[in-house]
Amino acid sequence: MPKIIDHEKRKQDILKRAFVIFAQKGYQDTNLSYIADRCGISRPTLYLYFKDKEEIFYYAVKQMTEGMFMDYKGMLGDSEQNELDKLKFICRDIIEKSFRKRDFYSSLADFLFQMKRQGKDYSREIDKRTVGLIYLFSIIIRKGIKKGEIRNVPAKETAYQLFSLIEAFAFQIAMIEKFEPSGAVSVTISYLESLSTGFDQ
Repeated sequence: MPKIIDHEKRKQDILKRAFVIFAQKGYQDTNLSYIADRCGISRPTLYLYFKDKEEIFYYAVKQMTEGMFMDYKGMLGDSEQNELDKLKFICRDIIEKSFRKRDFYSSLADFLFQMKRQGKDYSREIDKRTVGLIYLFSIIIRKGIKKGEIRNVPAKETAYQLFSLIEAFAFQIAMIEKFEPSGAVSVTISYLESLSTGFDQ
């Protein structure tokens, strides 16, 4: 009896293994043959799921960002927790997770630079992957304002400001060898505390 293959599970397995490979070897030094070998499949089989290395990397980024967003989205329903504390938790978690996955972030920077040199601009695609986080920030900020925990600031603009801060740290994580996550967390927490209604201006 022929073995029944769960193609969606295999695709996810390829992405998980590829994520680790890209982090270890970098985008430029990774090829399809190596990915196929590490996944225990042939290169022609790999082509059944992904057309090239670029597509695998794009889906790995998509999977990582969507998974992170879904984790944080679940916090919206918690009416007991202070909204500012939610923002602090999310920002700290992003910085610390990004630092733990810094090799992958370096691969992401490598990928974007290479694509740019080839005339392909992926900045819009990356923006699509992160717009959910900005939207989440703005919802939490609005709820915090309504509950009297956050000063009456423009929610959308403040969400963009907060995201820009996190984005800058993500870039530093990818590019600066001696980056310290504790300093980045401290700066972010200080910024968030300045939004509190109890902050003495």
